Amino acid sequence: MAKGSGLIRNITILTGLSVAAIHVINRIETTTACISGSDRTREDKTYNWRYGMIDYKVKGYGSPLLMIHDLSIGSSKSEYKYIYDDLSKNKKVYIPDMLGYGLSDKPVMTYTASVYEDLIADFIKNVIRTKTDIVATGTSAPIVIKLAHDNPKLIRNIIMINPLGLYDQNLIPSTQTKLLRILINIPVIGTFFYNMKCNRSSIEELFNTDYLCDPDSMDKSRLEEIISEYYRASHERGIFSKHAYGCYLSQYMNCSILSELQETDHSMLIIGGEAEPDINDNIENYNYYNSAIESVIIPGTSHLPQIERPEELINNVEVFLSNE
Repeated sequence: MAKGSGLIRNITILTGLSVAAIHVINRIETTTACISGSDRTREDKTYNWRYGMIDYKVKGYGSPLLMIHDLSIGSSKSEYKYIYDDLSKNKKVYIPDMLGYGLSDKPVMTYTASVYEDLIADFIKNVIRTKTDIVATGTSAPIVIKLAHDNPKLIRNIIMINPLGLYDQNLIPSTQTKLLRILINIPVIGTFFYNMKCNRSSIEELFNTDYLCDPDSMDKSRLEEIISEYYRASHERGIFSKHAYGCYLSQYMNCSILSELQETDHSMLIIGGEAEPDINDNIENYNYYNSAIESVIIPGTSHLPQIERPEELINNVEVFLSNE
């Protein structure tokens, strides 16, 4: 009996020490990511939305242009930092951090496509206060299409950068992906799993394999800067950063838009990266449901042409919007 009690006591002590060690590692990861802080200027504003504070930038004069970042690891308004200034010369440009991302609040909740549709709609109504052109990347693009269909008076023209494929949009949370979200939400252990996916080396790997076509062709200081921005954004607000990511992995942010795509009459442009997987098939599928969608491929880019070839992306945006 004594031996059994001793074994249980030792296991309990080891488990406690292991959890404590993981907790310390988690704190170090968050502190390291956010050590440089965020430099705020008069362009940085906040919008108090019903689910939390939304941080955004606004700059320029003219007709409004709203830019919505992707919803993947480390996504934030920094995604557009290399095109923001130039576009603001002729437009009033708004770039928010979506709820759960960057410097915006990160409440414990289920982040869905409907939540983001409501957020974008309210942001246009209460902050921009007039019909706006809109740019959206990746997972955010289908949400914008749905919003344009449901509230056509809010949006003028739509530009999609490497939008999520129509097949992937139809994927819904499964038992397996729901369990993954539960794992991420577990205190300490789930945070450790999140930090393993969102540590600096993992984000560097994402840039090397998915986000950029040719990282070696980028200016080294600029590449270092944007990786640091993504790393910090993925850890702002500490452990609360993981909740949106859990919903992203679990496919809660997906939404089917086949009927909406057919019925909307907004002018739309797809900007694709040459090295983005399946981009030509994705464009063809979009055109199948709406033949009026225009498209352009930017050579030498992958998922984030706005970072890799910002000048070319700016030119395509300005040409498309000038035709209206």
